Amino acid sequence: MADCILRTQPVPGQILFSTLRKIVNHIFSLEQFNNEKLAKYLRCLLKATLASEPEFPLKIMEDICRLVKQCANSQKPIPPQELEWFATTAFNHGVDLFGAHEDELSKQWVFHALTLAHYHEDGGELERELQKRQISLKWDS
Repeated sequence: MADCILRTQPVPGQILFSTLRKIVNHIFSLEQFNNEKLAKYLRCLLKATLASEPEFPLKIMEDICRLVKQCANSQKPIPPQELEWFATTAFNHGVDLFGAHEDELSKQWVFHALTLAHYHEDGGELERELQKRQISLKWDS
């Protein structure tokens, strides 16, 4: 079903978001999901909705941040490569929005990127790098 939705062009963001989210939630309830598998599904969901209306990928990013925080001190945190992908994707999307003069959205995405980078277990390297780059963004508001 997801494949059909993804191949249909153009699909309104609301339909894409709600359908794919229902599929992921249904799979989650049927299968024995681990955090690695869930992160991969969330990555696909984010990639599929990133070009749609801004509210949908932002909701997914909020879910990702919530999941990462919940899993951070557990036995099974989100895999580092997935966490790095989420953080860099959020930051890059924030920079794209900055370039499009969407300052408020840009700030939200950069904030999420910094939050995710904080939980990346690399001694703070990714977080410092993103903070350094964030300073160069001069928002109007």
